[in-house]
Amino acid sequence: MEFQDVIRKRRSVRHFIDRDVSDEIVLKLLDAARCAPTGGNLQPWEFVLVRDKANRKRLVDATFLGFMTKTGKPQSWIFEAPVIIAACANTKAGFARYGSGEITRTNILMDVAAAIENLLLAAVDLGLGACWISGFDRDKAKEALKIPQDVWIVSLIPVGYTERVQSAPPKFDPKEFTYYETYGCDKD
Repeated sequence: MEFQDVIRKRRSVRHFIDRDVSDEIVLKLLDAARCAPTGGNLQPWEFVLVRDKANRKRLVDATFLGFMTKTGKPQSWIFEAPVIIAACANTKAGFARYGSGEITRTNILMDVAAAIENLLLAAVDLGLGACWISGFDRDKAKEALKIPQDVWIVSLIPVGYTERVQSAPPKFDPKEFTYYETYGCDKD
């Protein structure tokens, strides 16, 4: 598939069919993730692969619908995915080299976000569906996966095969968010 097609076909897939995703395919996703850009070559990403039904259920129980609210219902559709990838940020190396300030924290999160995007694009290229989940109780998810204190779960990514092709959501035209030379200047 052409790269521009991969970018344009990426969707947040929330419906999966009952078909396993092989370890070989999952490793291809992780290989794409590891190729992401990273400040200082820290590569702070770590991934926890969750296939076990009981562990997937614990992760689903940690999720919620809505944005930044723990009062919403769990996103039960996630359980359909044969694998959930917990994308994590290990802060040890970054904090040791650059300190634990806001800039370091932001850079670590950006590095992991870039790895997640590579993974999501690779999923499209490999014929898979996936979704970037940010609506979850991080403490509950960390407990479910036995994640240490200095590792943050950035996202849960259910991955699987789908038969539903979703239409493209509306996106802003680049003219609506691009400025020339200084912010707020005329966009023409």
